[in-house]
Amino acid sequence: MRIFIRSIEMPDAKKPDDIIRWFCEVLGIAAEGGDSDAEGRIFRAFAYAARGSKGISSSDLTLRQGMARSTVIYHINRLIDMGIVTKRGRLYYLRATNLSKMVEELEYDLNREMSRMLDAAQEFDRLMLQSQKPRRARAKAAGRDSR
Repeated sequence: MRIFIRSIEMPDAKKPDDIIRWFCEVLGIAAEGGDSDAEGRIFRAFAYAARGSKGISSSDLTLRQGMARSTVIYHINRLIDMGIVTKRGRLYYLRATNLSKMVEELEYDLNREMSRMLDAAQEFDRLMLQSQKPRRARAKAAGRDSR
């Protein structure tokens, strides 16, 4: 899973689409400039479909969004790679039954990976300290021998 999170201040959201737009910006799936917001529109479709626990086929997205099927599949695969969308059978679903649960699951994944990174960093530090001990001992012994 690959996800990037940008720190962007949340606007004073008056409508659900404002919040979805902000999510797209934070998750890096918003179009930067221009009109090409295919991935954002696809994410929006999944967010709305999740409320009814509905899946969406790539064909439905192709028809609804007026995009080429290859474009839809490309963006769905990116959303899958980010851990936001899953595939079950022929349908694609938002990872969780609503946006709140999706964020909670992403947070869980992030915390798990950060914990693994911390364990690895601590092991690295331990190994580095261990490898320096023999050098220090040799340096001390060499210092004593020269006196």
